[in-house]
Formats: sequence, C-alpha cells, structure tokens
Amino acid sequence: MARLIVMRKGGGGKVAINPEHVTHVRSASGAFTDIFIGDQQIAVEGTFDETVSRLTTPDPALTQAREQARQSGMSFERRTDDDFLFGRPGG
Repeated sequence: MARLIVMRKGGGGKVAINPEHVTHVRSASGAFTDIFIGDQQIAVEGTFDETVSRLTTPDPALTQAREQARQSGMSFERRTDDDFLFGRPGG
C-alpha cells in the first residue's frame, strides 16, 4: 500500500504525494516549495524545510513492522524493485 501525504497545492486545492516517488525538492518564491516526481512539478504550500520534513517522516506502520520483525528474530527488508515488504527468518 502506498504511503500518501496530503498537502495543499500552491494554486489551491490539495494533492496526495507518495514520498517514495519524489525525485527532488526545490524551494520556490514566497512560502511555496516545488516537488518533482520525475519531470512533473508540483507547487505546494509550505517552506522548503517544512516540506522536506513532512516527506521524510518515517511511516509509523513500517517502523512498527520492523520492530516486530526484530523482536521475533526475523530480518526485515524492503525490495527495491516494487512496493512489497517481507520478512525472512534468520536474516
């Protein structure tokens, strides 16, 4: 399941962004920040620092799953080729 962060768009309205697909972030004029997903540019309300902080906040469900795997003696990995999470006994 994709982790989406809802943010206010620079021109009004809202946008849901999957932080895993963000390629880079750039500060813009005023209290706006540009988020790039490949070649697509999205202007959102907020300073550069606020926006980066929201995009890099750890996912609570992922943190909890890692902790449970660690306590049960399993290694926890994220496959880079897709969005599946899995644990493997014995690491």
